[in-house]
Amino acid sequence: MKQKLTSLLLALLSILSLTVPVSADIIWEPNDSFFEKHRDECTYVDRRYSLAGYDGTVTIFTAPGGMGKGTLDNGTQCTIQFTWEGADISWGYLYGAGDSSLEGWVPMDDLSLIYDSQQFIQDHAGELTETELVSVDFHEAVCYRYPNGPSGTVLKESLDYQPFNEMFSQLYTDENGLRWGYVGYYMGWRNSWICLDDPMNPELNTGIVPNAPSPAQLRGSATVTAGPPALLIAALSVAGVAAVTGVLLLRLKKRRIKET
Repeated sequence: MKQKLTSLLLALLSILSLTVPVSADIIWEPNDSFFEKHRDECTYVDRRYSLAGYDGTVTIFTAPGGMGKGTLDNGTQCTIQFTWEGADISWGYLYGAGDSSLEGWVPMDDLSLIYDSQQFIQDHAGELTETELVSVDFHEAVCYRYPNGPSGTVLKESLDYQPFNEMFSQLYTDENGLRWGYVGYYMGWRNSWICLDDPMNPELNTGIVPNAPSPAQLRGSATVTAGPPALLIAALSVAGVAAVTGVLLLRLKKRRIKET
């Protein structure tokens, strides 16, 4: 009887741990020897840039101050996942450069930030409204890089995860009176905006690109808060389930001792 109850409780623990919502994405790390040696000195960025070298190309290096391993043309878009501060130069680890499989370290002075949601929030901090959760009646919406910027994927509501009515608490109203809601994390990191008044319209891009700051201005301000806090919450939830199970097993043991 004791073995059956123990098995039942352990099975319950396994089921409950699987139902704990883990809303934190695992941060991708490069398979790079320099990064592995200097991981603690690197800053997580995860932002898109356009190559803007002084001679029309950008050299990709094996490590900061290391050997060149190839070049890419200006205008190529890429992702900088981590940065590392050298004595005189800020370096970024580049990947996802179009169709190229070339990865490696580049001077941040050779890059130009592609204007994004993070920069929009910094530039319009005084115009954003923190409010109670906004009631909406749509279940699909087009994500924009920033209000009236380039459109992207269509986000579909998942009631099992989180209804849209519980998602928007930070709002921006544009010059045309349209309300925009910020989406940070929703089944993955979004860092996007949805037009609450015209959610399925993919053509709200005004074509006006705000001026991106220079690489020098970006130094020290490109850090993005990533997902580990949410992962910690999930881990604590699982630990709580384990604790409850332990208490139940202890009580069962004491009861059997009294019965004997």
